Amino acid sequence: MRKVFYGSMMFIAILLLQHQEGVSAMQGKTIFYQLTYQTENVTGQIAINGFVVTEIEGKSGNGTAVLNTWLIGENELKAEVMKADSSKPAELIFGVSVMEQGDIVSTTDTGKLFSLELKDKDFSARGKASAAKKFKSTLDFKQHLSEAGQTKESDVLVYAQKVYTLIAKKDAEGILRESEVRINDYSKAFGGVDMKTELRRFLNEELFKAKLNKLNPVVLRAVAVGPNKNIWHVSNGKDELIKAISTDGSTFQMSVYIGLLDGKLKIIR
Repeated sequence: MRKVFYGSMMFIAILLLQHQEGVSAMQGKTIFYQLTYQTENVTGQIAINGFVVTEIEGKSGNGTAVLNTWLIGENELKAEVMKADSSKPAELIFGVSVMEQGDIVSTTDTGKLFSLELKDKDFSARGKASAAKKFKSTLDFKQHLSEAGQTKESDVLVYAQKVYTLIAKKDAEGILRESEVRINDYSKAFGGVDMKTELRRFLNEELFKAKLNKLNPVVLRAVAVGPNKNIWHVSNGKDELIKAISTDGSTFQMSVYIGLLDGKLKIIR
């Protein structure tokens, strides 16, 4: 069975928290804004401030996602779904809980801060439904997620190829320089964890030892997302910009979001 690791930076940050009790003791426990959801016969997505944080694939089940790095102080969580099988009932329950490091996370929670429910009767004749809720957070990254400058897709794609080349050349320091905004924001989002050191380790000891998928400029795409559609999510066909397969069959997919800050394109997430 193959394991797939998406959003490697988030994965690294959460692992770090499990091993850095000293940071918690000095600065107080890290706060998590946790999405939980339960699904029955629906397909679609849940987004925070215009950034998709989970894709729902039609099967019944439940799941969670950490929202910390996508928060902008005044937030909106939105689900847009449709029935996977139009002949069967559908339901979606989703919400947000504010938790501290060490709290037990249950995928059956419906959200302690708030919870929304889409019942079968809420789906239209075409099988579609949506629900949204605004909420406030103490974490606020709007300077980078909402207030980035406007730029063109063509410029973003040129920069994305530069990022891919740095990975292909196994230039860890180059990636760290381009990821400075992301590294600093992730460190703030998770209570001061040392993201730079750990990302360097991840690149050198894991990603660079894996087989990197080839970049295909023909299918390289950038989609404007976020609260003001000024952050660009780059994909290489159906895959994330960075995808690699390790010797044990594990697949790494690193999502890359690019924005214009202080006149320069940077990796924002």
